[in-house]
Amino acid sequence: MASDINTKKARGLWRNRPRRRRRSVLVSRLTRVILMSHAIGLIVLIIGSLTMTRFTESLVDAKLNNLQSQAELITSIIGDSATGLGSAAILDERNAIDIIRRVKLPPQWRVRLFDKSSRLIADSAGFNKDINVSELPPLTQETSDSDWWDDLTRDLQQKSQAFLLSLPWRVHYREQNRYNITSDIRRALNDAIIAAPKYNDDDALIVSVSMPVKRVQAILGVITIESTDVDNIVNAERQALAPIIGFAVLAALFSSLALTLSIVLPIRELAHSAEVVSRSSEKRNAIPDLSNRDDEIGDLSIALKNMTHELYARVEDVADFAADVAHEIKNPLTSLRSASDTLKLAKTKDQRDKLIDIIQNDVIRMNRLITDISKASKVDADIARDQAQIMDMNDIANHLVSLYQQIHTKGHAKITLGRHPEDPVYIRIFESAFAQVLRNLIDNALTFSPKDGSVRLSIEVTADPKGTAKIARIFVDDNGPGIPPENLETIFERFYTERPSGAEFGTHSGLGLAICRQIMQAHHGRIYAQNRHGKDAQVIGARFIIEMPCHAAAPHSETGRKNKKSEPNRLSSPQSQTPTSSAA
Repeated sequence: MASDINTKKARGLWRNRPRRRRRSVLVSRLTRVILMSHAIGLIVLIIGSLTMTRFTESLVDAKLNNLQSQAELITSIIGDSATGLGSAAILDERNAIDIIRRVKLPPQWRVRLFDKSSRLIADSAGFNKDINVSELPPLTQETSDSDWWDDLTRDLQQKSQAFLLSLPWRVHYREQNRYNITSDIRRALNDAIIAAPKYNDDDALIVSVSMPVKRVQAILGVITIESTDVDNIVNAERQALAPIIGFAVLAALFSSLALTLSIVLPIRELAHSAEVVSRSSEKRNAIPDLSNRDDEIGDLSIALKNMTHELYARVEDVADFAADVAHEIKNPLTSLRSASDTLKLAKTKDQRDKLIDIIQNDVIRMNRLITDISKASKVDADIARDQAQIMDMNDIANHLVSLYQQIHTKGHAKITLGRHPEDPVYIRIFESAFAQVLRNLIDNALTFSPKDGSVRLSIEVTADPKGTAKIARIFVDDNGPGIPPENLETIFERFYTERPSGAEFGTHSGLGLAICRQIMQAHHGRIYAQNRHGKDAQVIGARFIIEMPCHAAAPHSETGRKNKKSEPNRLSSPQSQTPTSSAA
């Protein structure tokens, strides 16, 4: 009844459990992060390509140097051709116009000459006003394959340029640097050289240089040279970068798609598979194997598969353990019920005493079962709370043997220390759990040994089969009847019991060796049993062997002192005469 109630509660909790919302891969947050990360770099590239601030600044500086050199050359020639000296110096206007006319100017360059009263004398824009006659193209032309791309890039360039020019700080900068030729001429007549980029009323960039024309020290006029081709050069560079930007956009899209396919989709598949596994134990193998990827997602799939198998193994182990517990407790309960029912019908005192003894033995047995079941159920939790330490196996063995020898009573088997290495044998252990393993094995051996027998604890160090590391082996030998060959593995199963003759009833629960194997698995070690044979191949006792990987480094001095202080507390209280966790 209670089991049905718990099952219904568990199902109710499962129904009320919030389920993971399935979302499209296009609106997945991880997909958005991938797209945004690519878009940010792409936007920076596009903005940098469109603004071209560095390129424009370097181009303007080069233009200014070029214009200033050209202006110096023209002013020096015109100044040398002037007549008179000092205040009597006169500018030869006709000769100056001829000089300006003969200068070979690049396209979109303009040279103007002003006299001392700011009157325009010569303007290169008015020279060579010839009319070019050519045949007009036909009214309709076939559009080539490249025209659409040129039109598209030109349209995008114009729109982007208009957007950039409309930014508030760009508007404010242009207003502060408006081209005022009258002001530049006035300053040049005061013997100043004005060279700076300016903006005309159409917001076009003009690089101009204004320089006074001198005859010795007398200022005769002003030469102004302007260049309006900076915008055309920058626009041409922008247009040349348009294909690169287009390829960058395509590369970002393909890169985002590749990352989505290689990261987002596998993670979604793993998440969906984990959800399927959590809902049905029959689909525990639904986790896809992505180990061939040889990356972190492959490692994640392996970890999920291992975790799934480990969890289901734990679930099955708990279920088996619960079934075994129910079975083992049911036997003494049945015996108690039978004895208690029979006690009502007992007529003699001997019959009642015999039934009471049976009831007491069953109570003792149940108490032992419940105690050892509690210990077995808390082994993993105790190990998880404990902290692994590096300790010398020789010190542990010496301490244990010393403790058991101190509590030895006459008429019981003795425990001795056998062969062991002279050098320290360092192993990494959970001290409490490992001490419980040794105590269980020693108590079990003392139980099966005759009164005049002995239990020997030995240690040796061997190389593993690969020869790459050392293995510490701990032996616990007794002089008992040995173990049936078919039961050398069975004795490590839960609730397997084989009481020695004369053993007190209820002192064996069948969990001791099962707990030992459980603890050794947590230590990544191994425990197994063998029979010891004499010269005539007769069994002379049992041997339990523990194998642990040796630790290469010794513990720090402080850790070693701490371990030595804690050993009496962790390894004390052996129950040699009344073993509490024997399994056979």
